[in-house]
Amino acid sequence: MGDSGQRVIIDKAVRLLAPAKRLLVLAGAGLSADAGVPTFRGEGGLWNDHKAEDLATPGGFERDPELVWDWYRERRLHIANCEPHVGQRSIALLQRHFPAATVLIATTNEDDLLERAGVSDVLHLHGALFTTRCSVCAWSGDDHVDNALSLMPCPQCAARVRPGSVWFGESLPKSALDRMHAFHADGCLVIGSSAMVQPAAGIPVDLQSHGHPVVEVNPEETPLSNVVACSLRGSAKVLLPPMIDLLTSSIMREQQSRQG
Repeated sequence: MGDSGQRVIIDKAVRLLAPAKRLLVLAGAGLSADAGVPTFRGEGGLWNDHKAEDLATPGGFERDPELVWDWYRERRLHIANCEPHVGQRSIALLQRHFPAATVLIATTNEDDLLERAGVSDVLHLHGALFTTRCSVCAWSGDDHVDNALSLMPCPQCAARVRPGSVWFGESLPKSALDRMHAFHADGCLVIGSSAMVQPAAGIPVDLQSHGHPVVEVNPEETPLSNVVACSLRGSAKVLLPPMIDLLTSSIMREQQSRQG
């Protein structure tokens, strides 16, 4: 698709999302992949080299906790050396400057790149990579600096500690799901999601079915592509800056006030 064709679709996406009063941004692995973070599925995916049941299940951790921790420390080191890209920084601008609307950002990514890009109050549906928590009690701690918390027992109950990710077979954080449902989004921007992981994958479909516009940004076609109001094919770091520039511009605000 040429630049003019891409601009037409970006303009369509902006017109769809501009009237939203409660915009949900749902970010998947593709958003972080643009910053050099490996995805779990697809070409080069982490699950191509490792078995999920060995590294991301309670049973795998019980069998070989050191193997699991070695893998998580390696992932932490890799992500600590990644930098947020312009698309992620654009989301921070959207959160701060979208006219007359509230923006809620939820992600299935475990990394901290959105926070480092300036996004606040991110809902991590699948847990947080740099959190270390107790495998028994409710204790948890931020382990950004040196992984030291992963090398010692829980300071409250002395049980073994584990990564803060949500593993296969575990429930997603109820507080995050409750906040998304209570938000009552009337527009949704889906970025880099494979649209294969539930329950996050069902949220855009439900919103679209109730007449709330959903815009997808993804380099590849997904199960969402033929369902949503608008699907843009390309990377987040290329497509998000011009889209969000339009959404946050004074010209767009003037157009919306005239239409209202």
